[in-house]
Amino acid sequence: MHKVNDTFGPDSDAALGMRFVLEYRKTYGPRVPVMAARQLDQIVVRTDLATGLAQTMDIPPEEAREHLHTLHARGELLIADDGSLWMTVPPGTGTNDRWVFVEKKADAPLETTAD
Repeated sequence: MHKVNDTFGPDSDAALGMRFVLEYRKTYGPRVPVMAARQLDQIVVRTDLATGLAQTMDIPPEEAREHLHTLHARGELLIADDGSLWMTVPPGTGTNDRWVFVEKKADAPLETTAD
């Protein structure tokens, strides 16, 4: 992180990206699915999914976000090809030999455009 800050500056996009990767590694381990993790963050920001989970579990929204990333890291939340978020059952669970998409939790976040 020091090298990124020294080279690009602590407020640069590179430093922000590195901070996200370092944070994600805590949950995902050394093989971070960066694009999928960022897509999950966009869903969290643009929907009430984390807020609803936080209220249901009586936890702060940031803790709900971390919980969603943990489920994602375990393969119990996946982002479909269309960008929607689904509860899933990973292969190898019981007699299941393929991914099973069980319940859609959120639609793909809408793209925002700069005016």
